Amino acid sequence: MATRGGGPREVVVRTVRAQNFLRMLPSRLLRGRLRARYVPDGPASHNALINALNAVAAQTSSARTVHDVLGIIVDAAKRFTGTEKVVLCLVDDSADALRLDGSSIMVRGSRAEYDEAWWGAWLRGAVDRVFADGQPFFEVDEEAGAWCMAVPVRVQDRPLGVLCVINSVTHRLRGEQTAFLSILGAFAAASIENARLAEESRYALLASERERISREMHDGIAQSLFSISLSLEVCKRQVTRDPAQVARQISEIQELLAASQGEIRRYIYDLRPAKLQELGLVGAIEYWLHEIANDGTREVSLVVNGEARHVGAELETCVYRVAREATTNAVKHAGASNIRVALEYLPEGVSLTVEDDGCGFDVEHALAESDAGSSMGLQGLQERVQRMGGEVRIMSALGQGCAVRAYIPA
Repeated sequence: MATRGGGPREVVVRTVRAQNFLRMLPSRLLRGRLRARYVPDGPASHNALINALNAVAAQTSSARTVHDVLGIIVDAAKRFTGTEKVVLCLVDDSADALRLDGSSIMVRGSRAEYDEAWWGAWLRGAVDRVFADGQPFFEVDEEAGAWCMAVPVRVQDRPLGVLCVINSVTHRLRGEQTAFLSILGAFAAASIENARLAEESRYALLASERERISREMHDGIAQSLFSISLSLEVCKRQVTRDPAQVARQISEIQELLAASQGEIRRYIYDLRPAKLQELGLVGAIEYWLHEIANDGTREVSLVVNGEARHVGAELETCVYRVAREATTNAVKHAGASNIRVALEYLPEGVSLTVEDDGCGFDVEHALAESDAGSSMGLQGLQERVQRMGGEVRIMSALGQGCAVRAYIPA
């Protein structure tokens, strides 16, 4: 070890449990100033302890990261105990033996008081002993005139970290301060674990949001671009035969591009398709069916049963996206010449059926490819309905067309 400011030296260190700390101190330290500072436990001490813990609870409840929690805990420990230095370091239990995680450490106190060369070596050597029986313990360096108290931070039997307070032997912890540190160690463990779970939840939410945006872009912009490509193909065939028709087609393409730009902006804000918000569910589906029938190579129809009503933005977006995905698949992959869409408003939800007379496919094989990630459209269609608590059935066979039936509860 090293002194506060000096080089290495041989020291005499004795280890004691917290309850034996007072008996271990030299008798001269139990007189005068130290004895005068001792305050027995009583109602006032208990109230101070409860108030301090309540303050920590209020602060950690709004902490967003593990780093924030570490700062709150060490600040509370230093403030309540009045010690010169407080250290909280997490441990890495992934290896065979516990070791301190140097990337997750929080220190409060002057650098001039008990430098890291001294307390760091002590703390690294004390990790295993801290968790031996889960009890706080003291070590006193008589020549340095300082003591360290270590408190385990753990969830059940899983070590998370060590909370350490350091001070001169002339500073004695009161009963409620020792109790506070012990409770704070347990409280820190729960707060750190909650913060870790919150961080993991945020990462999972971010990944989910990225996946959702990917699906939305596939279901919206990708299909709009597909519609544009169909219109351009018509223009190529008619450019010499009917220039006036081509001019009208180009105007429609320009409108579709403008709508796509608006839809991208809509995705940025709330991912609700512009046509759905502008025309409602039935109108938006009608508009989309008009787009895919615009080249005149297929017949499309829409039948609406029940009283059309607003069933919520999220549900309507789900139904609209499923309708677009199923009809796009019928045009792009199945080569269908007839597409029939049926929308039914039920008291407890909405039912959607999309049928086509295309080439059909092997459903089991397609679902297996979807699970493997090679079919974003089919996978996205299923996940979209299931996230809403609904059910979807896909029925098809080679040469027999396809039927997609979805039910989404309100």
